[in-house]
Amino acid sequence: MPKLLLRNLFLFISASLVILNSCENNPGDVGLNFISPNDTTGVKYLDSETDSIEISSASFRNSVNTYASPIMLIGKYEQYESKTILKFRDIPGDYDSSVVVSANLVLKNSNYYYVNKTGTTAFNVFKINQDLNLATITIDSINSSTVGTTSLGNYSGVVPDSQTISVAIDNQTVKDWLELAADTAYSVKNYGVMLQPSASSNTIRGFFSYANISEQVPYLEVVRTKNGVTDTLTLNFSESVSISDAPTSVIPQDRMLVQNGIAYRSSLNFDLSKLPSNVIINNATLQFTIDSKLSFLSESGSKTMIVGLINDTANNNDTLFVNAFLRDSITYSVSLNQTFQIWNVGNLPNLGVSIRGFYELQNLDKFVLFSPAVSDTTKRPRLKIYYTLRN
Repeated sequence: MPKLLLRNLFLFISASLVILNSCENNPGDVGLNFISPNDTTGVKYLDSETDSIEISSASFRNSVNTYASPIMLIGKYEQYESKTILKFRDIPGDYDSSVVVSANLVLKNSNYYYVNKTGTTAFNVFKINQDLNLATITIDSINSSTVGTTSLGNYSGVVPDSQTISVAIDNQTVKDWLELAADTAYSVKNYGVMLQPSASSNTIRGFFSYANISEQVPYLEVVRTKNGVTDTLTLNFSESVSISDAPTSVIPQDRMLVQNGIAYRSSLNFDLSKLPSNVIINNATLQFTIDSKLSFLSESGSKTMIVGLINDTANNNDTLFVNAFLRDSITYSVSLNQTFQIWNVGNLPNLGVSIRGFYELQNLDKFVLFSPAVSDTTKRPRLKIYYTLRN
């Protein structure tokens, strides 16, 4: 055989061996499907869609504190209700003995809404009766005795985009705040007010909170008279927390609900009895699908979701968080290699994973996901695991 032909043949065989070796070390989804189940030295593959791995789901409410949110949510929409506690603090102490001529609460629209942009926002202002730590309270911290029953002011109307609304507040209440700032022993305390939606509200609006630049924060404009001199005092140091709620009946059948603000989360559990113990997890990928027709994702929100390892089912605690992103218009995908490796070697029990919204503390965006019980099998959550047996 000519030397040139032998040389070319040798190069072809060498190149082929390199390609084959690369395929074996870096298997893709397609190539792994063709690996023989009798091959105990290569990568193995499990797919919940073809290997009958049982997946179950649940949705639950996990009350959260929204103190750091840049928006305050106020209003009602169908079964949803949002109310806000607002407290003005750091009031100057040299305005005692003033006569309050008028007091107006000014709120600036953040342009966030749920779900009806042109709906009516209606609420009353009530006094808070007890000292609350706004940075820690949740909906479970509030009861009927927390909030007063006498309205200090009210608002009803369609809130224009990027505009402010003004709510007249009871003059005596504001005078009490000024007196308390000058004398901490003053009998009437300043625990803040509740902006509570009324029955005529048919949308939920977001207003900028204290956690914004000074031009956007809520403020109280007070016209007052002292010693024959009338001037205007602006109080713009505040803190706030929004409290939102909706009954479990808002969870659609055969769906999982993840909703910010309240917050609803979902969990997925996997029967991993078909996965041998103490193997090497090369890749574990979870996919789940969003029902776009039933979901509500705002333009200002994030479509990213967070998947965590559940380590305590009694308190719904989770850890080891990984971001889940849309791989197309409706399908989320997330790599959970570390989670499944922890379960497989027995470092933590397999209690499933949690799913929550990335902006869980900031708005009311709603992610409705197809559950494992949905009749269309192509929309069910799908788990793919590539693993290698240890020597």
